[in-house]
Amino acid sequence: MRARLPDVELHLVGGDVSDDIRVLGDTPGVHVRGHVRDIDPLMDGCRVALAPLRYGAGVKGKVNLSMAYGQPVVATSCAVEGMHLDTGVDVLVADDAEGFADAIVSAYTDQATWERLSAGGLANVERHFSFAAASATLDRLLAELLPAR
Repeated sequence: MRARLPDVELHLVGGDVSDDIRVLGDTPGVHVRGHVRDIDPLMDGCRVALAPLRYGAGVKGKVNLSMAYGQPVVATSCAVEGMHLDTGVDVLVADDAEGFADAIVSAYTDQATWERLSAGGLANVERHFSFAAASATLDRLLAELLPAR
């Protein structure tokens, strides 16, 4: 990665930073942020979001948050489970180090790929996870459960 994108900065964000992650902050270009109270300034300044999750279940808020900001996401299969995402349209998915690095370089450097993933991610969040999507689902469920008057 560093050889292919030498000037790219990596910001590691999230609570409960383990010691093996904290020491990565000693690496040039890597910033271990831990918990961030106001994520807006950081999100507005980042070009690509990474979700290299190895385990987890359900919808991943980190992935949806990044897509809602229009950031292309590079993720593992685990990170996109159950999120209605199409690889290459809404997100790039890779489960090995070389594939993950290739996907990051593609999302970061190829403008057409960046724009496609940004638009696809935004559309996916709107379609499946927005207030309007939740409201429509709730309306449908209530109509099925409540007798017509």
